[in-house]
Amino acid sequence: MPLAAMLVFLLLFFSVSATAQITVNQDQIALTQFDTHYYIDKSRTQSIADIQNAPFSSATNRLTLGTNAKTTWVRFALHNSSALKKQLFLHVPEAYHTEQLTLYLISDSNTQIRHSIDLENNQAQEMLYGGTAVFPLILLPNERYQVYLKSDVFSHQWFTLAIYDETQSKHALVSENYDIAIMVGMLLALMFYNVILFLSSRKKENIFYALYLVSGTTWIALSYGFLATLFGIYGKSMMHLHLSLLTMPSFLILFMISIFETKRLYPTEHKALMFVLLLLVFDLVFGVFDIIAALKPASTLAAIMIVVTLSVSLSILKKGNPLAKYFLFGHGLFFTFNLLAIGYYKGLLPNTYVTSHGVGIGIMLESFMLAFIISYRIRVLERIEKQQAALQVQANTDPLTQLYNRRYFDQATEAVLTDDTRTRPVCIAIADIDFFKKFNDKYGHQVGDEVLVVFADILQKFTPDNAIVARLGGEEFIISLPNHSESQAFALIDKVRKQIENTTISSHTHDALSITASFGVCEIESLLKPAIINADKALYRAKENGRNQVMPFSTLNKPRLSLQTQ
Repeated sequence: MPLAAMLVFLLLFFSVSATAQITVNQDQIALTQFDTHYYIDKSRTQSIADIQNAPFSSATNRLTLGTNAKTTWVRFALHNSSALKKQLFLHVPEAYHTEQLTLYLISDSNTQIRHSIDLENNQAQEMLYGGTAVFPLILLPNERYQVYLKSDVFSHQWFTLAIYDETQSKHALVSENYDIAIMVGMLLALMFYNVILFLSSRKKENIFYALYLVSGTTWIALSYGFLATLFGIYGKSMMHLHLSLLTMPSFLILFMISIFETKRLYPTEHKALMFVLLLLVFDLVFGVFDIIAALKPASTLAAIMIVVTLSVSLSILKKGNPLAKYFLFGHGLFFTFNLLAIGYYKGLLPNTYVTSHGVGIGIMLESFMLAFIISYRIRVLERIEKQQAALQVQANTDPLTQLYNRRYFDQATEAVLTDDTRTRPVCIAIADIDFFKKFNDKYGHQVGDEVLVVFADILQKFTPDNAIVARLGGEEFIISLPNHSESQAFALIDKVRKQIENTTISSHTHDALSITASFGVCEIESLLKPAIINADKALYRAKENGRNQVMPFSTLNKPRLSLQTQ
């Protein structure tokens, strides 16, 4: 035999003999792990006749070959060793991201059956179930077959094959995408919650996080066939949705800029984040016009983004930001699983659930951590607000009686006076405990403080809710009464005076003590300060007239009008 003919014979012999063979002889078939061989047609033009003589390489039914294998052939052998005809189905769950799938079933007798699914012109899409291509395989008794599957893709070449009988095929189709549906549902719930938070708080990090979740949800639903299953989105029609691979890290960077306030607090780190953001935006704009070309550097950009964001979060952590450690943990998980996914998409790592779903798992884990960061920051802000409110209360409150102080009284009363909707008068009353100095000297300052507290409680309890009660200092107090004329305030304050007179004060050193008080009342004509002066004059007149009485300012130049204990 001539040498050339012998070489051709040996090539054909080893090519055929190396074909992975699957023997079918049982009733129930569910093959999800088996050996195959693959060949990359770089010219993208070779026919089935050419392919039958091509040098195939060993593989499994789970293939990932990166971006340089846009046309790939997979080959395996089937042997129906039973005496009955077998109806099987070849599943390709990732068909939704391909351009075209073509299957050849060639028997030993050289009978050839061809099925093709062209996702661009809806040809033979009756073999598509959601995002899964299902090719029928009819095997005659005791017959051997060569199966060739040609996969044409736009960008990344990756797919999984499975062989089922009719019953198992239906079960597989029904159970597909449960895990993805759960992922999508959880991310959408987080997204709606943060939209609500943004509408209530108007904090930018909430809307950036919500948009990050939208991008992540879109990518997961797209990349794992959920959109194909629900809406029948296949092939080139879904390619521009892959821009979510660029919008997702863009919104993550914007979230970092907002949550860490990098522009104000960390200018160097801010510049690094902005540089990566510009790269992502540039590729995003480029992808609007040429999505296939834009996706080629997407994995590299993702790697750059992860390295920069990790470095920035480490730097911010060293500078003492308490949120950085949580972000670093979540982003570290995202980095780990995305590293697996990048290796998978570039054909460097095998096709497993973790590698093929690495981005989805990473997005989920990071999303939960970002949600924790937002809730943690809300708690921190609430604690700060409470501390500020407590400080404000301290600044506006008399520490002994817990009434307002003079500064707050003036501000609050001025606000009432300048209210454009006010239609009724405002009156003030100044109170002074009678002979309090002698009382203090007799019983001591501690008992005097107890008396001041009881007196303040009576003023608060027996004046309207909208009254502003404050301690001026010592035993002197002031009350602002919105919607009260002088005569109305006169009647109200006299009831308060009687309540004070009739109150018995129990002290830790004395069983029963009693006090009285004098009041001056004045209606505010326009300005607060003159009214306070006039009310003080009325109070002074009440003391001159014998104390324990209420004196209106309007009666100072008239015959005496006062209410006095009978």
